[in-house]
Amino acid sequence: MSRGTLTTSRSAGADWRIPGPHAINAGAMPKSIARQRPAAKRPAGKSALRGGKQRGIGRPAAGQQTVGREALITRTCEMLMQMPPNRITRAEVARHMNVDPSLIRYYFRDRSTLLLAAVGRLTAELSRLMEEELARSDLTPASRLRARVSALLKLNVTYPFFHRLMIDELVNLNTPAAVRFVDQLTREGVAGYAEIIETGVREGVFRRTNVPFLFLAVIGMCEFFINGMPILRIAMGKDFDQRAISQRYREFICDMILDGLKSK
Repeated sequence: MSRGTLTTSRSAGADWRIPGPHAINAGAMPKSIARQRPAAKRPAGKSALRGGKQRGIGRPAAGQQTVGREALITRTCEMLMQMPPNRITRAEVARHMNVDPSLIRYYFRDRSTLLLAAVGRLTAELSRLMEEELARSDLTPASRLRARVSALLKLNVTYPFFHRLMIDELVNLNTPAAVRFVDQLTREGVAGYAEIIETGVREGVFRRTNVPFLFLAVIGMCEFFINGMPILRIAMGKDFDQRAISQRYREFICDMILDGLKSK
């Protein structure tokens, strides 16, 4: 993923909100009128509640308003730490949050909007990790490339189903919003790697390479580290510290990539 991708991910994933209807407040009308109106003639979708307050159809009940859109996205991302995206549904998220399913339907009109919001949140986290890595670098082409790889690996360690969410779900959703999101994320990711490589070539530290292949190879190496963990655990023996191994693997793939890109 590129720095451009990461910056874009913030804006791309930041505004998928579905505006909710405003609550209808019957208490604002004169009490005499409110009392005199026959129940049978009240407008559809309204109910006479004590205190005169009414709510629009689908709006969360007062007891559920503390669980909002952001909390639902957070829980969806937490679920993606443990389960593949094909098991993430609105009903499943509602069950994990112990809320009525109507609440999540109020904020997300369908499963695709929920998943798209989750991807937006995770790419924002990738951006944060990227900035964290860049802050410790000297901003040379080699350091910038190392920061990108390190940030992506860290994200995959925490959210092992991130790329499955992208490939198995978003790419196949075929909704205009998902298509735009994936297209922008991919194009800017490749462009970000291209800018680093071009700078390295100009400075004489990198040779030219196939940037889309590099982009895909980094994703593959980061993703399969988690999926291949059982094999790696066997290969490395019983003294297996996943945190330490993750750090060593990060250094290994960064060194391998940088060695392969060195100018001859």
